[in-house]
Amino acid sequence: MTKPGERPIFDLDNTDPELLQRLPETLGEMQSRCPVAWSPSSGGFWALSKYDDVVEASSDWETYTVTQGIMIPPTGASMPVIPAELDPPRHTKLRKLVLPNFTDRALQEWRPGLEEIVRAAFKPVLPRGRADLISDIAHPVPVLAICLVLGIDSDWRRIRELAENFLAATGQPVLARQRAQELEAFLEEEIDARRGKPVGDLLGQYVNATIDDEPVPASEMLGLVQLMVVAGHETTVNGIGTMIYRLITEPGLRDRVLADRSLIGAVIDETLRLHPPVWNMARTVAKPTEVRDASLCPGEKVMLVYGAANRDPEKFAEPDRFDIDRSGLSRHLAFGIGRHRCIGEPLAKLELRLALEYVLDHLPDVELDGEPRWGGGTNQHGLRSLPVRFTPTEG
Repeated sequence: MTKPGERPIFDLDNTDPELLQRLPETLGEMQSRCPVAWSPSSGGFWALSKYDDVVEASSDWETYTVTQGIMIPPTGASMPVIPAELDPPRHTKLRKLVLPNFTDRALQEWRPGLEEIVRAAFKPVLPRGRADLISDIAHPVPVLAICLVLGIDSDWRRIRELAENFLAATGQPVLARQRAQELEAFLEEEIDARRGKPVGDLLGQYVNATIDDEPVPASEMLGLVQLMVVAGHETTVNGIGTMIYRLITEPGLRDRVLADRSLIGAVIDETLRLHPPVWNMARTVAKPTEVRDASLCPGEKVMLVYGAANRDPEKFAEPDRFDIDRSGLSRHLAFGIGRHRCIGEPLAKLELRLALEYVLDHLPDVELDGEPRWGGGTNQHGLRSLPVRFTPTEG
């Protein structure tokens, strides 16, 4: 076993914007050279990049706790992200409060509204025959979708700006706290408008819910709403962009999916495997443990590198190749795994499906109209610009 002075070093600095331009290559190098690596960045943390190691750590909450934060470096939030930064038993109770409303079956109630959101986003660009699919489509659709489901009736641009500023400030303590306060103030307005009042929407149901006959504390409710609003749209922005990018750049893919819509699910899963919108999450070591030849000590941070695990050659043959025919497509870790698997997975996949179906129906000849631009944040990765052209229509 290694000793502290013998840690295998790989400097994975996820605060460096340049990393996002070479993320898959860097993560692949780390996995092959140093599958359990110590990075000196952001105060120091372990990085687990092998699929099995990430799965095991995700499943062992007694060794790897979330209660010390799931972001490296931490955000400026004043409260934990709920239930993502809770261990059992409290985590279990709060997850059960939210989960029933985000199943495939429950979301069918919202499908007509979600379809209309997608149509309305595309409508202005159809006559132009040109668009940036990130700013024109991927930005408004997810935030409008989560607002529809929760019942928030506010300007989507304001919500997106607040969430984007909050995430972008991670790693800058003073600015991060300022941005977090701005987001929290907006969310508190929405919560206070519903507290103790007749329930008229899903957010109102949560605000006035009880657990063990007790109201949900204000800090927990704020953390819960923040998670749904921020995670509920920023990640799907990345998913929509990379999915359409793959559709129009993979040889023969578009023709296959146009001829057989049953392949849409495979396109979504393979896109998420290769381009997980959230490429890492954090844990903190709660008790001494060993991973391969490395000794991890209590208090040390651990990064679960989904972006590397999803390209582990021991799990996915030719892992860098886009292949919708590969076996085990759904084994990817884009939504995490175990008790902290993303609650919003069914909603995200429904939004991706509706966006892809719309493109196939109305923009079947869409193609690149310039150079795509990649970017992200300390734990996000995706396209920041995807210029396209297509035959203009009236919609």
